Amino acid sequence: MIIVIRGLQEVYGNSLGYRKMADRIEDGYGIVLGKKKVLRLMEEAKALSAVRRKHFSEEYYLTRRQMKENAPPDLIGRDFFALESYRRLVCDITYLTGSDETWYLSVVEDLFNGEILAWKIGEHCNARLCVETVEMLEMAVGSLEGCILHSDGGSTYIAYAYREILLSLGIRQSMGIKLTCYDNARVESFNSVFKTEALYAKFGKTKVKTHQVPVRTLVARAEWFIPYYNNERRKDGLNHKTPVGYKKANPKGTYPMVVEDKL
Repeated sequence: MIIVIRGLQEVYGNSLGYRKMADRIEDGYGIVLGKKKVLRLMEEAKALSAVRRKHFSEEYYLTRRQMKENAPPDLIGRDFFALESYRRLVCDITYLTGSDETWYLSVVEDLFNGEILAWKIGEHCNARLCVETVEMLEMAVGSLEGCILHSDGGSTYIAYAYREILLSLGIRQSMGIKLTCYDNARVESFNSVFKTEALYAKFGKTKVKTHQVPVRTLVARAEWFIPYYNNERRKDGLNHKTPVGYKKANPKGTYPMVVEDKL
């Protein structure tokens, strides 16, 4: 088996890690070996992959652990309802994967009327994209003191740069559990509507899903759709009004009225 491993590394230019080596042995020779055994055999054969994993400093890993351990609480608790504008907001990032590259759409949605209050498209899915989206939110809304901004548990929302800008603006950060879509279902619903109505309907679901559309074409479509979604697309849940129209009809929110009994 050592001879086989050396031969495969020679063929693949010493690029096979132990997992891929196990796959090649199974595919080429019909022999199923455990990953740890393959690693041990590769060490004996002095045929470890020349492609090495990037390692970060201990300080980096410590910082990451601290950020996760001090993650914000979930202040929304899957209760996607708000009585007035700008008090309970949700945010998320969705992929715009084209035929040439992948860009990212970051949005902030108001739970009061479903309006997309701020959005930003970037070439990288990182904390900077989230920070720039919050900066757009501040420009659009003004004072954000005391409002809740809820996200999933992704690493971009745990980053110090993102948390610091929320703190500086008086925003209460809320976060669901990582990889649990139900904790951020409201904005996930918007992402679904966006992909269905803006992308699939225009270019065809198969072309979008198999990445046959250039990314800049997808970006242009997003830039058209969000203003349309806010200002023209009526929603049954808003008394058949658009998000902006609903807010204009209820400028002080939708708090229940107390009617005095005169009897």
